[in-house]
Amino acid sequence: MLFAACAPKFPTLTPDEFARVIKQENVVLVDVRTPEEFADGHIAGAVNIDWRDSSFARRASEQLDKSKTLALYCKAGRRSHAAAGKLYSMGYVNIVELSGGIEAWQVAEKDISTTAH
Repeated sequence: MLFAACAPKFPTLTPDEFARVIKQENVVLVDVRTPEEFADGHIAGAVNIDWRDSSFARRASEQLDKSKTLALYCKAGRRSHAAAGKLYSMGYVNIVELSGGIEAWQVAEKDISTTAH
């Protein structure tokens, strides 16, 4: 219980709010699902760094700039929340999450891309 009270909270945005944020400069869109899920459809412009891969922290360090806002999403929200906590512990402090993940994005009838980034 004490851990939960001390855990950082990240803004969890609706699909409409998330869509506005990812259009801004200085924002990096990060899909933390598997490469297979990413290939099936993702938000255009997203970087794919698989949360479940053992190289997640290394790849994040190599690809993500700590001065930028990270906009994270996964399928439904659990993996992006876990990834946000890990990234925060690595020194990334500007993090937002898509509430409900890409499933909510699709329900909101937002565009999905199947082209590689």
